[in-house]
Amino acid sequence: MEKYNPEKNETIDSIQIIKDDEIDLLALMKTIWACRKIIIYSLALSIIVGLVIAFTSPRQYTASATLLPSVEKKGGNLGNLSALAGMAGINIGSLMSDPSGIPADLYPQVVNSVPFLMELMHEKLTWSKHAEPLSMLEAVQSDTIMSAMGKLKKYTIGLPRLLKNSIIKGSQSNNELHNGELANHKIDYITLTSKESAALGSLKKAIKLTHDKKSGLVNVQVVMSEPLLSAQLADKAVKLLQKHIIDYKTKQSQENFLFIQERFNEAKNNYEQTQQAFFAYKDAHRNIVAERMDLEFQRLSDAYDISLAIYKGLAQQQEQAKIAVKEETPVFKVLNPVVVPMEKSAPKRGTIMVVSVLIGFFAGITTVLMLLYFRNKISM
Repeated sequence: MEKYNPEKNETIDSIQIIKDDEIDLLALMKTIWACRKIIIYSLALSIIVGLVIAFTSPRQYTASATLLPSVEKKGGNLGNLSALAGMAGINIGSLMSDPSGIPADLYPQVVNSVPFLMELMHEKLTWSKHAEPLSMLEAVQSDTIMSAMGKLKKYTIGLPRLLKNSIIKGSQSNNELHNGELANHKIDYITLTSKESAALGSLKKAIKLTHDKKSGLVNVQVVMSEPLLSAQLADKAVKLLQKHIIDYKTKQSQENFLFIQERFNEAKNNYEQTQQAFFAYKDAHRNIVAERMDLEFQRLSDAYDISLAIYKGLAQQQEQAKIAVKEETPVFKVLNPVVVPMEKSAPKRGTIMVVSVLIGFFAGITTVLMLLYFRNKISM
C-alpha cells in the first residue's frame, strides 16, 4: 500500500482508490480530504436549513391524561363453580362477560370518528389570540389572514397541494349540486364544508389515543400551539370519550327504561281514572242496595284491581330498569388527570441541529463518493 505524502499535493484525479480489486482506505481518506470543500458546503447548507426549521417551526405543547376503564363482569353469582373452574385454569367470568360494550382497543377509532370530532369541534375553548372563547370551527373560520411564513410555505413546499386544491375546487360546484340533490331526496348523509373539514383535520392531528393491552390503560394526548389550549382540549376530549362510551354501553338499557317509563305513565293515568270512577261510584251508592248496582260495582272494582296491578308491576319494572342503567354505566378511573404543560414539546432545536449536522456530513460524503464513482466510470 502506497503511503500518503502530503508534500506531493495530490488531487482527486491522481489518487487511485481501487487497486488490484481492493479498496485503499488511505487513498479513500485522501480523496475525501481533497474534496473537503464539498463536505463543508453541504454541512453549511444543512445547518442553515436546520436553523430555519428550528426557529420558524411553531411551538407545540402536549397535554395528556391516563384512564383506566372499568372491567366488564356480568357472569352472575356462580358460587363454588367459579372457584373450581379457576383451579382448573378456566376464567368463567371472562367467558360470561357482557360483550355489548366498546373494547378499549377500539377507543382510537371512536376518537377519530366523524361524529366524535364534529361534536368536539363545537366545544368552546379559550384562545390567547382571541378575546372570547371560540370553538375549533370558529377559530378556523376566523383565521383568514395568513402569516408571511405561511405564505412562503404555501407557495414553495405546499405548491403541489395548492395545485391539487385548485383542481378539486373546479368540481366543488358539482359537489354542491350533488349535495343539493341529496338534500332534496332527504338522504341522511354527513356533508362537510371546507372549514369543517379543516377543523376535523386539525383535531385528528392534535389528538392521539393509545391503549396498553397489558395494563389496560388508555392514554390521551393532545398537541396544540398553546399550553392552556392543549389542556382544555385534552380535558374535553376525555369527557366526550367517556360520554360516547357510556351512551353506547347503556343505549339498550336506556331505550328499555324509556319504553317502560312511557307504559308506566299510561298505566298511572289509567289507574287514576279507574280509581276516581270506582270511589265516586261507591260514594254515590253508599246506602243503596240493588242487583244492578252490584254488577256495576263489581265491574268498576275489577277494572280498578287490574289497573292497580298493572300500575304496581310497571312501577317495579321501572325501578329495575333504573338499576339496570346504573349497573351498565361504565366507570372510568382517571389515574393521571390533565395538567397544563409548562414546557414546549416541540420543536426540539438541539435534536434538529444534531440531525442537520449528521445529514449535512453524510450528504457531503455521499456526494464525494458519487463524483468519484462517475469519474471512474467515465475514465473506463
